Amino acid sequence: MIPLSLKKFKKIYIEITNRCNLACSFCLRSNRAKAFMRPENFRAILGRIKDHTDHLALHVLGEPLLHPELDEILALCQEHALKINLTTNGTLLSQRRELLLASPALRQVNISLHSFSEQDGDPALSGYLHGILSFIREAEATGLLISLRLWNLFPANTTLPSPNETILKALEDNFELPEPLADRLTPGHGITLASKVFLSQNPRFTWPHAPAPDLGDKGTCRGLKNHIAILVDGTVVPCCLDAQADIPLGNIHAQSLAEILAGSRGEAMRTGFSQRRLTESLCRRCTFRQSF
Repeated sequence: MIPLSLKKFKKIYIEITNRCNLACSFCLRSNRAKAFMRPENFRAILGRIKDHTDHLALHVLGEPLLHPELDEILALCQEHALKINLTTNGTLLSQRRELLLASPALRQVNISLHSFSEQDGDPALSGYLHGILSFIREAEATGLLISLRLWNLFPANTTLPSPNETILKALEDNFELPEPLADRLTPGHGITLASKVFLSQNPRFTWPHAPAPDLGDKGTCRGLKNHIAILVDGTVVPCCLDAQADIPLGNIHAQSLAEILAGSRGEAMRTGFSQRRLTESLCRRCTFRQSF
């Protein structure tokens, strides 16, 4: 077994802010205090995790493009030779375009199209799509990976075009696709729209926090195995779905990551996962772990 002091994760999620400029019905309403992570705190965190991963995802809750010092955050990632995945609702891409396209640390941008697709009939939808498609065109020369994500929020038998249908039609026209995307989309599988541009569609996600139903104690997870998350206040949690800090393992500003991982709660989770047994209430409510 690899010592925890040498544990290397596929990625570590860092929540640089839990503030957002939208209020989508499908997003968790967190009771945590809203904040932006200060660059000096972000630098300190990087110093503590530098031997534990080569990849960061700047997201748990919140809209990372809202961060007023995002330029410093990305520069620190470059300084530490870390590659970045960034998840955004896409509404601020036009304002942040130059910064994102110039960052050598940025590897992939995930755009949650369903963030705006709720707003049926809103004329701003066309402007939203124009901003995203313009960003994709400019990103083509940079080698940046673009992952477009769309949840199936609307029933198939609706009598009016849903925002999802509008989004799919705009993508078909922009990428000059020979057949309707709706005929090709399969939940859980991506479609290549162009070089380094991908689209995936999945059912609407349900956050695993109470009062979500208890689904039983049998199962396993990749949390604590290939990823962990660090919330905006430095709290370390075992996975990116623990947006309420239901399973606080420690605080990265007070302990080394190895010390946090070696704690009794994390050890009990790892042992349980190895035996396909879930020790935490949050895990018992998680539908994502049913994939494993």
